Amino acid sequence: MSTLTKPAAIYWDWDGTLADSYSFLNDAHNHTLVKLGFAPFKDGEYKQYFGKPREILYPAIYKEKCDDAMNIFQDYVFKNSHNVPLIDHSRDVLDFLKEQKTPMGIVSNKKGSFIAKELKHLKLDSHFDVLVGSGEAANDKPSHAPLILALEQAGHTHHAMDDIWFVGDTENDLLCAKNAGCRALFLTGHANTNTLIELYKPDFCFDNYRELKEFLVAIY
Repeated sequence: MSTLTKPAAIYWDWDGTLADSYSFLNDAHNHTLVKLGFAPFKDGEYKQYFGKPREILYPAIYKEKCDDAMNIFQDYVFKNSHNVPLIDHSRDVLDFLKEQKTPMGIVSNKKGSFIAKELKHLKLDSHFDVLVGSGEAANDKPSHAPLILALEQAGHTHHAMDDIWFVGDTENDLLCAKNAGCRALFLTGHANTNTLIELYKPDFCFDNYRELKEFLVAIY
């Protein structure tokens, strides 16, 4: 499926792509829901919101209590985000790419200050040249605006977009890559994986980070 060659730079989504944060964010929203008098999510109910831009997510979950919800949620995340683990073997891939001196950045719909704290706790802050979080570009993903902003901040706009990779796990990420005209790498394993692959035809799909590491070693 892939015709990829060694990239000029790689940009990553964070939650669900590198950070195994689904359970943590589910707990954070349940904490917020209960604080505001709502019932917590039932098992699996949060999946429909995971990775959505906050301007869609907060009104859908919290209705007229969006502002209060955002404050409660952000306080919980800031105090507890050090508990978010990495997805299995993703550190091996990041370490390999750092050794190869591949420039990397993060483009996420999560607040950048939260990600920066998590990166520091995980001792990964030196792996990335740039971090663009929610609200920093004109629009969040699925717009390509945050990825373009990251490219500008890192000084990578002189590269052909065919040489830029964006790695993610949701439709937002695939759309962001498509809108930017760069290469899309897709971490599979979701209920709608096959549908998204058929719709967006990512340049490379991988089920786990061991598989991605093997692919990278082959092309470097």
